[in-house]
Order: sequence, then C-alpha cells, then structure tokens
Amino acid sequence: MESFKYLIRIPNHLGDAIMALPAIKAFVKLNSNKKIALLLPEWAESIYYDIGDTTIIPLPSNRLHGIAAILFQIRVLRNYKIENGVLLTPSFSSALVMFLAGIKNRYGYSSDGRKLLLNNYLTLPKENIIHRGEKYKLLLEKVGEKSLEVLSPNMTISDSQEINTAELLNKYGIDKTQKYLVIAPQAIAESRRWGTDNYSALASKLMKNYDLKIALVGTSDQYGAGQKIALNEKRIVNLCGKTEIKQAASILSGALLFIGNDSGLAHLASAVNIPLIILSGADNPEETSPISDKKTVIIKNSLDCISCVKNRCPNGGDNFMQCMKEISVDEVFEAISRIISH
Repeated sequence: MESFKYLIRIPNHLGDAIMALPAIKAFVKLNSNKKIALLLPEWAESIYYDIGDTTIIPLPSNRLHGIAAILFQIRVLRNYKIENGVLLTPSFSSALVMFLAGIKNRYGYSSDGRKLLLNNYLTLPKENIIHRGEKYKLLLEKVGEKSLEVLSPNMTISDSQEINTAELLNKYGIDKTQKYLVIAPQAIAESRRWGTDNYSALASKLMKNYDLKIALVGTSDQYGAGQKIALNEKRIVNLCGKTEIKQAASILSGALLFIGNDSGLAHLASAVNIPLIILSGADNPEETSPISDKKTVIIKNSLDCISCVKNRCPNGGDNFMQCMKEISVDEVFEAISRIISH
C-alpha cells in the first residue's frame, strides 16, 4: 500500500483550481522531501501536471458529486495510507469522504457544518472577506506550519500543445501569429451574463475599428450564444465546446486580451499572463477575482445590490440585472482600446 505524508483535495471548479495553484506550488516546493498526492477532477490534470514531485489521483467527472461519488472516493482513498488530508473543497461531503476513508489528520475550513469531521480546522469570521487564493494559502500554512511564498498562477504551455492549438485555430481561419482577442460569450450563472446583444455590438465595433479577429471560447452549452455573436462575420470564430482546457489555455496565451465575466476562463487567462477585462456584477472581486496585475475590472460599485453573490438576480422590474445593464458597450470598447493601443 502506497503511503503519502499529505493528500490535497483540489477544488472541483476551474476558477477555484487555478486560484489554489500558487499556494499548492509553494507548498509542494517547501515539502519536496515528502510524498504528496493530489486528489483532483480528471480535467484538472492539465493544470497540475507540472507542479513538482507529486502523485496525481484523478477522479472521473461523474464521480465528483452525490452519494455514488462519495462511496467511490472512499474506496479510492482506502487504497493508500495517508497521514494528512487537506481539503481545499468547502463541502460537507468532501470532509465525510476523508473521515470515512480513515485519514488520520484532516484539515479544512469549518464551513458547512464540518467541524465534527475535521480534527484540524480554521474558522474565518463571517464579516472577514478574503480572497480564495489567500484562504488556500492560510490553510496550507497551517498544515505545514510554515509560511509560504506565493506567486501568481502560472500554467506552462507545452510545445506539442502549441502545435495542436495552432492546427485547431488554422482550421477555423486564425493564424496564431495574428492579432486576436478572446471573448467568453456567456457566464454559467445567469446573474453574470452581460448578454449576446451587448457582445454582438462590442464585436461589431471592434471589427470596424481594428484589424483583428475574435475567438469565442466556452462550453458546448454556450455554443448557441456564440453563434448569435458570430453571425456571418468571418473574423469571429465560435470555438465554444470545441476546446479542452489545455487548448483553451494555449489559445488564451496567444491572445491580445480576454474579455468576459469572473469565470473559470478568466482565471485560465490570468494563468497564462495576458491582460483581462472583467465585467463584474454578482460576483465579489474581493473574494474571487482572477489573480493578475494585468486586469481591468468594470464594476458599478454605486449599486446597493452589487456583489450579491447570487446565481440569479433577486431583483425585479427596472432593477433586474442592473449591475450588467449599466455596463455599456462603449465603456468596454474604451477599456479594450486602452490595452491594444498601448
């Protein structure tokens, strides 16, 4: 039975997995003489594959949530001897898995009623909002009992992936050496959607004023929104649902900038170190904004309901989705112009 000093449970969502990346890299570097395993969604392997001397234990996408997933994960972990389990996930179920798997020391935040399942936990005051990247750092510092020197997220794009992505872009009429922007046309949460009409108007204005192309990137569920924006404009390419995470990261790495909401793709863009324009409304930038010194956050802080952190707008009438409605096409266009004309 293989033994590990530490097993770290990586978050299930793309943005969180990237926000955790700097702290985990620093922790692995500081504990290079100890055996460390990373329990993560299988899609996250492309983010963590070059993190250092660690063992990757991937979880299939259909084994992340629900009772069947809990039982599956317990069976997986019982195949190893694990001294310390570290939960970067916030759920009760992830703590239950480590408890029932018999892991000796279990670390995590005391949220979601998990205190009884953890024998080492941190509690943050409700009024104390800190960035998630900092939360992950604080927890790993408690685990290792040493301070961590944390840098910005960074993903390495391999030469083979560069070639693979160049072929994909060429298939859709974009040379990776050309100037292009990346837009995420639709957020998953309804409360964060700027709308296809706005993105269409923005894309049209960009086409008229600049000699560049636009790649629309997102999930297959967002393909329809991408089609409404692309229409018959040959310089706009709808790649929603056509890229894996490694491909999306490679496409972003060659772009002039990224435009979209606070989303997994925005965090992926921060990890390849390109400029970002984030349209912020229901999200709270203090907690989840991409970690980047190249970002422009457009947010209407004067609104009483701003940063409500709700997936659906709770307001009605004229106040419905006001945080997104008040962000104008001209405002976003000007922010883009400042970057690409610099």
